[in-house]
Amino acid sequence: MKSVNLPTRSSIALAVVAGLLASHASADDKVAFSLGEIIVSEDSGVRDIAINNVMTAETISLIGAKTAADALDYIPGLHVAQSSRGERFVTMQGFEQDRLLVLLDGVPYYQTNSGALDLNQLPASIIAKIEVTKGASSVLYGPNGMGGVINIITRTGQEGFSGEVSASAGQYGQNFESASLSWGQNGFSVFASFEHQGRDAYRLSSDYVPETSINRVFYGDLANEVIIEEGGKRDNSHLESINAWIRAGYSDDRTDAYISVFSLDTERGRPHNTRSNRVFEDFSSFAEVPEYKDQGVDINLSHRVTDALTLRALTYYHMHRDTYRSFSGPDHAEVLAESSFHDYTIGTALFADLALADWNTLSTSFNYKNDVHKKNNNAFVAPDESYDWVYSELETFSVATENTSQLGNLTLVAGLAWHHQRVVKDQDEAANDDDSSNTLDPMIGASYALFDGSRMYGSIAQKTRFATLDEMYDRAIGKVHDLDPERSLSYTMGWQKDLNSNWLNHVDMGLFYHDVKDKIASGYDATVDDEIYGNIGSAEYYGVELALHSQLTDTLDLSVDYAYTHARNTSEDRESDFLRDVPQNSVSAILQWTDPYFNIQSNVRMRYKNNVLIKDYDSTTKDSNVWEDRMLTFDMGVRKDFLHQQLTVYANVYNLMDEFFYEGYGQPNWGRYFDIGFTYRF
Repeated sequence: MKSVNLPTRSSIALAVVAGLLASHASADDKVAFSLGEIIVSEDSGVRDIAINNVMTAETISLIGAKTAADALDYIPGLHVAQSSRGERFVTMQGFEQDRLLVLLDGVPYYQTNSGALDLNQLPASIIAKIEVTKGASSVLYGPNGMGGVINIITRTGQEGFSGEVSASAGQYGQNFESASLSWGQNGFSVFASFEHQGRDAYRLSSDYVPETSINRVFYGDLANEVIIEEGGKRDNSHLESINAWIRAGYSDDRTDAYISVFSLDTERGRPHNTRSNRVFEDFSSFAEVPEYKDQGVDINLSHRVTDALTLRALTYYHMHRDTYRSFSGPDHAEVLAESSFHDYTIGTALFADLALADWNTLSTSFNYKNDVHKKNNNAFVAPDESYDWVYSELETFSVATENTSQLGNLTLVAGLAWHHQRVVKDQDEAANDDDSSNTLDPMIGASYALFDGSRMYGSIAQKTRFATLDEMYDRAIGKVHDLDPERSLSYTMGWQKDLNSNWLNHVDMGLFYHDVKDKIASGYDATVDDEIYGNIGSAEYYGVELALHSQLTDTLDLSVDYAYTHARNTSEDRESDFLRDVPQNSVSAILQWTDPYFNIQSNVRMRYKNNVLIKDYDSTTKDSNVWEDRMLTFDMGVRKDFLHQQLTVYANVYNLMDEFFYEGYGQPNWGRYFDIGFTYRF
């Protein structure tokens, strides 16, 4: 296993921490960047017609989340799993991440080739809140959000000078250091954040039992059946990341102007699959990722022209690079190949919000983005499999309008969006004239505030997801595939109410149904004697979500979330009725207690999921479905404030009962582990 050399980069972080500790302190609230919210009007009715969840920075800190993936796993209807590449991704109400619109301050966060990026890449320390909208999200967001929208909104500067430094440590070399500064004066503000994370390995549960990996070996001397992972320290699970974020801008009563620059840089191993591996001359599942980097520049502008009209603009450039290094076996003795992606997206979005009357608001939007994907492969054992940079490009346009009417207790929202995607070039091949798609997505919804303080809501929305570059081209066949967009028709209804009872303060219940047509999936094509992508699928998802909150006493607080999801493949030629990585039942709960005498805050957190398909039927190997019947973890945290809440010392224990299960096929979960740390605010 590779040993990670941490001291050089860690010393940079510690030097920053030491310098900041020399300052005097005052408490720092984590202020959300308001221009990162596409729906900025507080009275916008679109938030009221769908199932919405908001996770604050306070909750993110409470659960000990270090990344966006850690935080999202506590939101109802969301499930975070681990891919065969060791990346963490999310499903929502049954939809995979590449069928969700994941936004970072309103900007799509995705990989241009296949759609999804590793959510562990986004550090929790920069997040002010996470807004999740399921089903009938606003049409102003643009396409590719069939299941809904996850908008991760980061922090911004505020008036005065403040900041914070944090550090924590755990077993097997786990370490975390971060520092942030906020300054604001006369409308000008700056926010800057630096973070480092590292580990040599993570620990597997004591209940993990080594199992035989079934390997397909076309190069080298690895046995076809062999134990790959013995347990204890997880092999090839090292990681080191350095993240930096800076935002500067100006704001007054009429105008807001900001520029944001970020760099998220990770180097990590790919934990070996314990059940199945492949070794070819130019590719292997025994690998590491020496580079996984996201960088970007965002410019946000907003100007209130009159009391009735506000104009907004967003321009961005985002770049993603990653390198995949393949080895001949788990000992990493021989490098087979290195393949690299170099992607970038340039886009702009324009918005106009017009108050036609005190009770009616009309919003319009125009979105454009240009996606470029480049990849190459350097095969050292089989040089003939090498190829130089291959270029792909596509453009996406979207025009939308959305109207909100407030008629007493009744809110009505209606929207319509036109989307267009055009393939410019795919794998260095110029696209055909007909390699473009157009769709029209309507949406309508309503909510009604009842006289007892409760609210009912419902909505219907048509959603579009365009094919990715990866789906449109097969390198082995060498042809561009003409794929229609996927389409979903989503229905949502719900009820929520604030209560005055001591044992139950708030209840929120939502029902959902999604009908997906023209689902893009791979299938056998006799004309080429191979598996290629086509519009051969359909699916349906329905279920219920329930959120409860109870302030049991002045010092005891309980929140409980439950979700039931029925997800089925309804395609005519399906090999399985079930869809992967969708828990049938999921429950999360957080119990908080504050000791009134010593002011010690403690919490216990629980997550339970069952009936999760982690590998579906394989028609080639005839392997059957693989299920994880139960996923259960208990976490615990304790923290205490000192120096008038300027200093917080905390400790967390994760997976307290050392439960064992598979997060993904051949990817066992973390065993019990801990961290101890502090946060100092000034």
